[in-house]
Amino acid sequence: MQSDFGAGFVLRPVISPVAASPAASPAMAAGVAQPSEEEATAAVRRYRRFTGTSLEQATLKLGDCSPGGVGPGVTCMTQLVMDPSKAGAAPQNRPIGFARVNGQWEVAVW
Repeated sequence: MQSDFGAGFVLRPVISPVAASPAASPAMAAGVAQPSEEEATAAVRRYRRFTGTSLEQATLKLGDCSPGGVGPGVTCMTQLVMDPSKAGAAPQNRPIGFARVNGQWEVAVW
């Protein structure tokens, strides 16, 4: 009998934020409207987590974005530091959803 230990498992590649190509428009990548890094950072800083925690000091590097699969807008890979002023603050690589609301980018899916 042959063992198929890996059957049914799908590996996802780890995607790291990368600098935007100078040839690409900051608001449009691969035909998808997306926030600039400044707009995404501002949206994260305005966002209040369900615990009420403020992210006013957060820093963010924006990576690849694609059409939102869970909600409206786009989902972008980010490298987020919640509060760089705290000792031991480490960047987290995580997807964050952004949507345009009344002409301004907001966090749609945390």
